[in-house]
Amino acid sequence: MTSIFLTNAVARVEISPQLGGAILAYDAKLHNQFFPILRDSHKAKSVLESSCFPLVPYSNRIKHGQFNWQEKSITLPLNHLPEKHSIHGHGWQRPWEVTHQTDNSLTLQYHYQTAEWPFSYSAQQVFTLKDKSLNIVLSLINTSNSKMPAGLGLHPYFSLTNETSFKCSVDQMWAVDDESMPTKLVDAPKAMHSSKGLSILESNLDNVFTGFTGVANVTWPEWQAKANISTSSNCKFMVIYSPEGEDYFCFEPVTHGTDAINRSGKGMKNTGVMSLNPQEKMTISMRISPEELSKP
Repeated sequence: MTSIFLTNAVARVEISPQLGGAILAYDAKLHNQFFPILRDSHKAKSVLESSCFPLVPYSNRIKHGQFNWQEKSITLPLNHLPEKHSIHGHGWQRPWEVTHQTDNSLTLQYHYQTAEWPFSYSAQQVFTLKDKSLNIVLSLINTSNSKMPAGLGLHPYFSLTNETSFKCSVDQMWAVDDESMPTKLVDAPKAMHSSKGLSILESNLDNVFTGFTGVANVTWPEWQAKANISTSSNCKFMVIYSPEGEDYFCFEPVTHGTDAINRSGKGMKNTGVMSLNPQEKMTISMRISPEELSKP
C-alpha cells in the first residue's frame, strides 16, 4: 500500500489514498524534536487504525441503517459489524484517487455511484501542510438527479499522554445508550470550558456535543506543547471519543448529530442534516496548528 508524504523542515504528514483516503501520521517539530500530533499509525492495516479519516456523505450512525427520505424507505448495509447501525458513510471504506500533488499539498477524489445509498456523489479531500500547520478541506457534490441527505465530518485520532487536556466551547452534550445512540441532552462537562481544560485520561466519552463554536485546543503538558484547532463554521457539532486504556482520543468536527436523518424526519429541529440539490456542493475544513509552550 503506497503512502504519500507531505514534508517540510518542521512537519511531516503521511497519507494513504488506498486506505480510505486516511492520514497515517502527522508529526510536528517542537522544542527541537518531532512529536506525533496525531497518533502514529504508519503500519495501519485497517482505516480504524489510522490517524484521521473522512466522514462522507454522513457522520456517525444511522439507526439500524434505515431511514425514510422523500417518501421512500431506504435500507443501508450494516458496514461495521457487529455494530447494529450503519456508520460514517462510505468514503472511509473505499480507495481514493490522487488528482493533484505537490511537496506540501495533496488532492484526493472519491466517486460514489448509486447503490444501496440511492444517490450518486463526488467527494474531495485537499490536504495542505504549511509550516507546522495541517489544513484539511473535505467537500461533497450531489451528482444524482434528486435531493440527497448529506453531512460531513473528520475523524482525527490525537495522541494522548497522561496529562493531555482538551478545551472548547459548546452548549450541551447528548447522553447515549449502550449502542452510542443519543437519548437526551445534558450539561457538557464544565472542565471543557475551564482554563485548565478537560482531562482526557479521566474521561470516558463517546458523545456528540452541540453548539460547537469551531475553535478548540489540545494541550500536552509533558511536551510543553499544544495544538490550536479551527474548523469551518458549519461544523456546529463535534464528537469526543475517549475510550479507556488507549493512547489516543478523537475530536471529530461534524455538521450534524447522530441519526440526524431519522431525527429530522420525526420533526426534531437543529439536527444539522442537509438536503443537497442536484449539483449542489457542501464543504468543511479543519486546521491543526501545533505550537510550543514556554517551559516552566
